[in-house]
Amino acid sequence: MALRKRESKLFDRLKKNIKNVHFTRIESSTINGIPDVHGTGSGHSFWLELKSNTGKFPKLDKFQIAWCYEEYRHGGRVFILYQALSQGALELYSVQGIPTDSKNLVLVHSLPDPVPVSRWDELRSFLIHH
Repeated sequence: MALRKRESKLFDRLKKNIKNVHFTRIESSTINGIPDVHGTGSGHSFWLELKSNTGKFPKLDKFQIAWCYEEYRHGGRVFILYQALSQGALELYSVQGIPTDSKNLVLVHSLPDPVPVSRWDELRSFLIHH
């Protein structure tokens, strides 16, 4: 399955299973590096980059790294939601500090994939309150 299609399906799963969050999918060819999704819930907002592949770790390009760092540096919250296909997991990484490459991301939560319905609230909690 094509990468973009997997990420679109991941976004559809987020919208369906995470309640009381306003999600906006960003499709921009004018701003290099901007994450795929902006979300707001319970008075907190965040950015979310969606990644889906068979590798062991999400990979960001240099534009994504630069954008995420600037957002974090100014007090924004940026996460990477990684669908680790080979591991059968959804992993949530947080951008913290100065990300010089993807390996500086911090794993903050992991769920089995497919995610049991009862566990989507865990992901919502990390996005809103972490």
